[in-house]
Amino acid sequence: METSRKFSYEFTVDQDLLDEYGHVNNARYLDLYEEARWDILDKSGYGREIVRKSKKGPVILEVNIRFRRELLPGQKIRIETTSRRKNDRIFYFDQVMINEKGVEASRAVFTYALFDLTERKMVKPDDGWLRAFGFG
Repeated sequence: METSRKFSYEFTVDQDLLDEYGHVNNARYLDLYEEARWDILDKSGYGREIVRKSKKGPVILEVNIRFRRELLPGQKIRIETTSRRKNDRIFYFDQVMINEKGVEASRAVFTYALFDLTERKMVKPDDGWLRAFGFG
């Protein structure tokens, strides 16, 4: 199975992310993982503007997430992301949140594909999209 290069995205946990328990709510982890994936696309030149113009973009088909440590206010967090290919249409984003002490806080696997917004179906990515996903 072909694996992409590793991407890194960093942020600091701020008060807006916290719930009543004083830590990041589980649903917000999905938002943070998504921010990291959009950062990859933006840096590759295939961000939201290209999605609007091409009428194609990545779509999540499935997610599996594990919470290991809570994220607390003021912590500096790094999300490391790699992609793997299942076949010519289905891919995986492997993402890990690591706190400033180097301890894994969360791990997730997102199954994704390229989605044609006009045809409303999954399509095979061209070389540009493959590069945006980290291949090549």
